[in-house]
Amino acid sequence: MAKYGMAIDLRKCVGCGACGLACKTENNTEYERDGRRYNWADYLTKTTGTWNGGDLKFQVIPVLCNHCTFAPCVDICPVDPKAIYKTEDGLTMINQSRCIGDQLCQLACPYSSKNIDNTGVQYSVLTMNPFEEDTQSFYDNDVAIISGGTSTPLETATLAAHRPPDENVYMDPDYTDVRPSGVVEKCILCRHRTVEGLEPYCVVSCPTGARVYGDLDDPVSDISKLVAQGYKRLKNNKGEWLAEGEEGTSPNVYYVGDYNITGIKNHKPEDHKKSLLLFPNPARNEVHVEFEMENSGIATIQIYDIRGKEVKRPLDKSNLSKGKHRIRFKVYDLKPGTYIVRVIADKEIFSANMIVTR
Repeated sequence: MAKYGMAIDLRKCVGCGACGLACKTENNTEYERDGRRYNWADYLTKTTGTWNGGDLKFQVIPVLCNHCTFAPCVDICPVDPKAIYKTEDGLTMINQSRCIGDQLCQLACPYSSKNIDNTGVQYSVLTMNPFEEDTQSFYDNDVAIISGGTSTPLETATLAAHRPPDENVYMDPDYTDVRPSGVVEKCILCRHRTVEGLEPYCVVSCPTGARVYGDLDDPVSDISKLVAQGYKRLKNNKGEWLAEGEEGTSPNVYYVGDYNITGIKNHKPEDHKKSLLLFPNPARNEVHVEFEMENSGIATIQIYDIRGKEVKRPLDKSNLSKGKHRIRFKVYDLKPGTYIVRVIADKEIFSANMIVTR
């Protein structure tokens, strides 16, 4: 049986926030209020050193539910069968119909807090939807930012006939795409996507390929190969790391390398890898994709729509030589809109937005 988890290569992370925006869009999470974040994909930031001392350093550490092997949230859940439980493939899931909203899981989880404002931490992987409060109450607001110039949240939701207006509709036996009041919610690693053979939306949306999802028990999987380079794991939501040999809750989110954006100043122009080039963009009928491979290897080109669904694969595991390549493919069969073009070339991942018009 597979054991799924995530690895984040901090050497590739640029702190852009695409993973957080993607998660919020995919899972219809609400806006932060009253010390509750509702960010299944969140961030821990650290600043060390001083400007005058010349050693100023800013770090961004993407965070999410660790889907711990020894999950204290599962142990403490009082209902039978448990509302929060472990799946056979290693995920920590919540069945919202069984959740009684006692928040014991939040108290037991070292990565969670009932109110982050009161506890002085930056995030909580578990968040409670209070009883008798609309989980999308932001869209009750009937005040426009610019009177007479913009729509109100209420008008937008009413016209769209959805709350939120951009609701991503999906089905899962344990949870609904918009969670109700009186239950706890958290990252579920986009199980509604992975059962369809798709990757979690945060993985698809990462422009640098820093996030890798896969089977930790498969020694030849991409995630296992990345973790084999050396890793660290978070101990709690205070930003402390587990010491070498310390197991803790055995979190299944691994961090490889260090985030250090200040290192860019030491790079030479010729050190920068070639980016993905698309033209024409916007496109009507066809697009040229240009990229460069440092070594010969396998290359794949995938096209995703804004919901993260793969809609086209112009190149599928083809052997390409070292050097620059230009691939042409048709887009006239795609609906007008914005798409993500993802190129996996040997061990490198490139991505760029593509706009299709008519």
